[in-house]
Amino acid sequence: MRNKPNVPLYDDHLMRFVLDVFSEILANLQKPQGKDSLYYDSADVKRMLNISDSTLFRIRKSQSIPHVRIGRKIFYPKSFFNSALKK
Repeated sequence: MRNKPNVPLYDDHLMRFVLDVFSEILANLQKPQGKDSLYYDSADVKRMLNISDSTLFRIRKSQSIPHVRIGRKIFYPKSFFNSALKK
């Protein structure tokens, strides 16, 4: 068996920091999602433009529309659509 160093496994300051970070994340997740979001998701864009999944995919692949991928979800900036509507 290996000799274990005489260092505590859980440091109180580290645990406090981790708990504070998780508390802040939880508080942000529990905030109601309002209209003040800066991005539309794919469902919103398809509904607004009355297009299918494959059409949105083709538009995205042709780089005609800016998008951000976060994990498996794709978001589109509202500013792009607002400026396009003003033209």
